[in-house]
Amino acid sequence: MLKNILLIISLLLTFSGCSTINKSKVLLPPTWIGLQEIAPNIYVDKNMDKIQQKKLLKLIPEAKKYVTDIWGNVKSKPTIYACSSKECAKSLGIGARAYQFNNHLVLSPKAISKELIAHEWSHAELYKRVDGFFNWRKIPSWFDEGLAVFVSHEPRHDKKAWKKIKDNNISYPSLNELVTLKQWNKATHKYNKNIKMNDIVVTYARAGHEVEEWYKKVGLKGLNELIEKVKEGTSFEVAYKQR
Repeated sequence: MLKNILLIISLLLTFSGCSTINKSKVLLPPTWIGLQEIAPNIYVDKNMDKIQQKKLLKLIPEAKKYVTDIWGNVKSKPTIYACSSKECAKSLGIGARAYQFNNHLVLSPKAISKELIAHEWSHAELYKRVDGFFNWRKIPSWFDEGLAVFVSHEPRHDKKAWKKIKDNNISYPSLNELVTLKQWNKATHKYNKNIKMNDIVVTYARAGHEVEEWYKKVGLKGLNELIEKVKEGTSFEVAYKQR
C-alpha cells in the first residue's frame, strides 16, 4: 500500500506542477486532513453547514446523470472532497476550481455545481475506462477536457461560448497546441490573456466543440471503440481518425 502511494506521489510530482504537495494529501485518510464524511465516499470540511451539505448531496446524482447521458453508464466510483472555504481549497491544492486525481473529485466552493462535478467525474470515468495512468497518458489533453466539457454543459465552455468565439473572430488554438498538459496550460493562458469576456475560456470551448461534433458522428459506440483501440495499443490519433 505504501509503495503504491509513493508511486502515485512521484507521478504527481512529475506531471502536476506547483501545488503538488497539497494535492498529494488526497491520498491520506480524509480525517487526517480535516474532512468529515456526510455520505459514503463524500467528504466535506468541518465548516460546511447543513444547508451546503444538503445542496451538495442533491447535486451529485444530477451530475452523475450528465455523465451517464454521454457515457451510457458510470463505471467509476469517485470519492468526493468538497470545500466550503478558500482555506480548505488552498490546503488541498485546488488551483482554479476543481481537479480529479486518483479517483478523487476535489472541489472548491466555486465548483459545487452539477456542471463542474460532472466535468471532473468525466475525467474519472475516462481514467477508469482506459484502465489507469499508462493508457490515460496516451490520450491528448484536448480530448480528455473536450469530453468533460461536452458531458458537463458548463456555460463558460459550451456551444454558446464557442459561438461567441466565432462571432467575435477570437483566436483559438489548433489541436496540436493542446496535446500535453503543459501545452494546455500554456494555451489557456495565451488565448484568454487579452479577452475581455469573462464568460468564455477559449481552450475549453475549442476542445468541447471538437469532441461534441465528433461524438455526434460516432456516438457512444464510437467512443467505446476508441477506448478499446487505445487499450489494445493503437495510437490515439489513428483510433480517433478511424471514427
